[in-house]
Formats: sequence, structure tokens, C-alpha cells
Amino acid sequence: MVTKNRGFSLIELLIVVAIIGIIAAIAYPSYQNYLTRAARAEASAKLLEVMERQEQYYRRELKYTATLTDLGYGAMVETGSQRHVITAEACGTSIRRCVNLKATAQNASAGDATLELSSRGEKGNWD
Repeated sequence: MVTKNRGFSLIELLIVVAIIGIIAAIAYPSYQNYLTRAARAEASAKLLEVMERQEQYYRRELKYTATLTDLGYGAMVETGSQRHVITAEACGTSIRRCVNLKATAQNASAGDATLELSSRGEKGNWD
């Protein structure tokens, strides 16, 4: 009586593993690119939110502030995914007339440039 072996041969298994490896090699960089773009979009939205609060503060106090706790934020302003930290600084010599906000990537990779937004409407690294 002849019995048939049921199952996979080693060659079939290696072919499947190779195909999965090729698919993963293509998909992973695309996924990382997606995460970077999503984090940048989130950082730009947070910058606009902080700038809106800066403008409200300016209307009340007739000056901008570099201390973001004055705007109702905690000691460190982060985006929801915590990939960027928001900071404020003067646009020159005085913060009374102009403020520059920066969203700096915490674990910077090649695609994570610092986003900038000034109260004059100037944007830096917004693609």
C-alpha cells in the first residue's frame, strides 16, 4: 500500500518565506514614510493651534510670549503622537512684536525637519 505524504516540502516553504520577505521589504519603507507624513501633518496642526493662542494672548497683553504656560499649556507642548515638541522664541530682538514657533522632531530621522511658523505668517519646511 502506497501512502501519500501530506504537507509542504522545504522548497515550497522557502519560496513562501522569500515572497513574504520581498513584500515586507517593499511595504515597510512605505509605512515609515506614511508615519512621517502623518506626524508632520499633526505637528503643523498643533503649530496653528498654538499660534492661534499666541494671537489671543497678543490681543489681551499687546505682546507675544515665549512661555507657553502663559497660553494654558503645560511645561512641554507635544503633539498627540509625541513625535514633535513645540517651542516659542522671539523673531529677532524682541518678542513683543513677533514670535516664532518651532515643532522639533524628538526622534529625528531624515524626513523629520523642524517646522516653523512665525506670527508674520512665514512658514519654514512646510512642504
